[in-house]
Amino acid sequence: MRTAEIREKYLSFFEGKGHLRLPSFSLIPENDPSLLFTSAGMAPLKPYFLGAKPIFGGREWRRITTCQKCLRVGDIENVGRTGRHNTFFEMLGNFSFGDYFKKEAILWAWEFLTEHLKLDPERLWVTVYEDDDEAYALWRDLVGVPEERIGRFGEEENYWPGGAITHGPNGPSGPCSEIFYDRGPAFGTPDETGPNTGSGDRFVEIWNLVFAQYDRQGPIPGPGILKPLPQKNIDTGMGLYRVAAILQDVEDFYRTDTFYPIVERVALLSGRPYLGKESVSHRVIADHVRAVVAALADGVTFSNTGRGYVIRRLLRRALRHGYLLGLAEPFLHRLAPVVAELLGDFYPEMRENLPAVEKQIRLEEERFLETLEGGLRRLDALLSGLKPGEVLPGQEAFRLYDTYGFPLDLTVEIAAERGYGVDTEGFKRAMEEQQERSRAAMAFEREIFKRSAQVLEELYAERGATEFLGYGTLEAEAQVLALLAGDETLPEAGPGTEVQVVLDRTPFYAEGGGQIGDFGLLEWPGGRARVETTLKTERGIFLHRARVEEGVLGVGERVRAVVDPRRRDTERNHTATHLLHAALRAVLGPHVRQAGSLVAPDRLRFDFTHPEPLRGEELERIELLVNRWIMADFPVTWRYLPLEEAKKEGAMALFGEKYGEVVRVVRVEGSPLEGLESKELCGGTHVRRTGEIGAFLIRSEEAVSAGVRRIEAVTGEGAIRFARGALSRLKALAERLEVGEAALEGRLEKLLAELKAREKEVESLKARLVQAALGGGGVALEEKGGLRWAALELPGLDMAALRQAADDLVNRGADVALVLSGGQAVLKLSKGAQERGLEAGSLFQALTQRAGGRGGGKGALAQGGGLDPRRAKAALPGLLP
Repeated sequence: MRTAEIREKYLSFFEGKGHLRLPSFSLIPENDPSLLFTSAGMAPLKPYFLGAKPIFGGREWRRITTCQKCLRVGDIENVGRTGRHNTFFEMLGNFSFGDYFKKEAILWAWEFLTEHLKLDPERLWVTVYEDDDEAYALWRDLVGVPEERIGRFGEEENYWPGGAITHGPNGPSGPCSEIFYDRGPAFGTPDETGPNTGSGDRFVEIWNLVFAQYDRQGPIPGPGILKPLPQKNIDTGMGLYRVAAILQDVEDFYRTDTFYPIVERVALLSGRPYLGKESVSHRVIADHVRAVVAALADGVTFSNTGRGYVIRRLLRRALRHGYLLGLAEPFLHRLAPVVAELLGDFYPEMRENLPAVEKQIRLEEERFLETLEGGLRRLDALLSGLKPGEVLPGQEAFRLYDTYGFPLDLTVEIAAERGYGVDTEGFKRAMEEQQERSRAAMAFEREIFKRSAQVLEELYAERGATEFLGYGTLEAEAQVLALLAGDETLPEAGPGTEVQVVLDRTPFYAEGGGQIGDFGLLEWPGGRARVETTLKTERGIFLHRARVEEGVLGVGERVRAVVDPRRRDTERNHTATHLLHAALRAVLGPHVRQAGSLVAPDRLRFDFTHPEPLRGEELERIELLVNRWIMADFPVTWRYLPLEEAKKEGAMALFGEKYGEVVRVVRVEGSPLEGLESKELCGGTHVRRTGEIGAFLIRSEEAVSAGVRRIEAVTGEGAIRFARGALSRLKALAERLEVGEAALEGRLEKLLAELKAREKEVESLKARLVQAALGGGGVALEEKGGLRWAALELPGLDMAALRQAADDLVNRGADVALVLSGGQAVLKLSKGAQERGLEAGSLFQALTQRAGGRGGGKGALAQGGGLDPRRAKAALPGLLP
């Protein structure tokens, strides 16, 4: 049974039990700073376990089912080495918020496994929490599982989260019951007598039924208090890939239909066959590239902190394992389309965002491989300076890691190949010292923030919030109340000083609601400061981040605060986002909700909920609707209302935004379509009439994450410049291709067809070139010590063609075949050469020491780049036994 079929069976089964099927939430948690990634099916549903009303599609649903994509990196070192650990995986789940409880969850799980998936009941085992007599009785008496196949375990095994009572975390928790499948003695070890015993893979946990009935509170670590939740809940999770491995009768999930095509492609690219559990590198690459593609498709970007750092680490681990397979060039981006093809039907954002994902991966690969080259050179210099028996100092190994991103295990492996050890304990000490310095710096920053916050709190107590004048004017007279620089309050600031300026009143809008903070000037007799942006504290004190350009700015000074006129462009774009929001709901449906925005002078960006890409005709209708609003030149008004009254009037409130008891409602007084209006809760600045927007053009529409799309657009002069630029580019392109603009599309299609034909012709010529170079009558092989060898230089070939040439030489009788093209080289050994003790990686490393370059491999194949062909050919016979 294919993985997609299992997924659909599960979701359909629980829909039949009254559950609402929801699409997978994004890997980026929404409004949950406690998580870097969505790591479980219940994570996006936390509020409903705590008692919030589960409203979906305008009605209450207390039964939900999902297939949630998840990402965890806690057991990253075990990935590839076991058949139980993934970074990216899919969790099937059914949830109840105060509706059904243990009885239904247990009965439905058994029904689905035995009647719908046809698993043998005699091979199913269950475990329960040691004190959960109710669950034990349900399994034994209602389902009929024999007592010898029901185990009782403590909080580490059968409480969720594991060990939560004693160690935390705080939050929803409860006893759980796990279902295991017995795969038979062939998968296990003699010490396995049931679930949670022994060290083998015979008993596979496939489903965890969590009876979430407590809110764990108290110290962490330390004995927690289990406070009953407002309602008893069900949170279940079934591992899709584990079940797929069982139903497809393969050794583990790496052989299932959603993994093995990636593994096969790795084998094809590297020339190293997949050999199951011993092929750890194939497995790590297949796992990690799935995680990287999924995260990038949901909007994560590579960085040095947070989510981006985790994804960067996964990519670099995959690259390192590729390096161990002899893949010395960027290759992970070539696997991204395979991932998108395998998972794109259910997670369309992977397919839709593929071009951007491929580009990000390729750039990151190139950057890291450049760094890796520098690290290899540095490591080579360090090892060359060691005497036999010496150990590479841990501080040097850490410097390689810190400066070049060079993983410790790669340092250890390369050093071992050269006969040296590495002081891993010294590496750990150096790592801990750096972390301690980082923690100290963070503590200092927190203290700075604390001191600044205290000053602002005292200012608020004395003067209240900053008076905002920016709805009606772009300039005003004001008094400086405070100047802040880091943890200091300054009496005055001279030229070149960067300060946070607090005024008693201001026309500068503070960043919020998607609108950027205003910038402009503060002027006073004999002086001027440039405001770069404006922020606001929770208490409503505006902070003008400024640099003094002339004169001295002092506390108490009267200044003229002047907002940059480009604010008017920002206002055009802000009002346009309101019109766009209303137009999207009119064209696509009422399910559309704003999910984020950026309003700047030069553009607007609007994220919204929608499950699929917009068709061309939909974009045209949306764009036309907004422009009709603009051409009608309707008034834009605003007023303050109590929050509940504003909602009753139909004003749109944005998900995730915090509102006070009284809110500002912005309304467009008119509509180009009967029954349609634009009325939103908003604190931003807007035009006075829609005609001021001028024009509205959509530049792009794309996926951001699962179920969230993004539109970027321009207005006013920006729209005119964008349209003129597009027309000019179109005309220039037509001129270059020597056709009229109307014939441009046909000309491009013809050129693409010709290019495809040429590419096929080039591949054919490369293959013929290899055969011609090797000669139809056979290659003259030389011999040394009973080994036949050949070293050939074949100009103009890529790595794939070189591997084919090396294979042909071995097939023609060579025991050692070295094929070079420019600086690239492939070394292939026959089975007989390996039986005599030769190892391709070691031989290639010895070759690079004499001919320069880098690269490696193991077993029968090694490859690399940067070698001097003449020196390499001359050196090879001297390296043979």
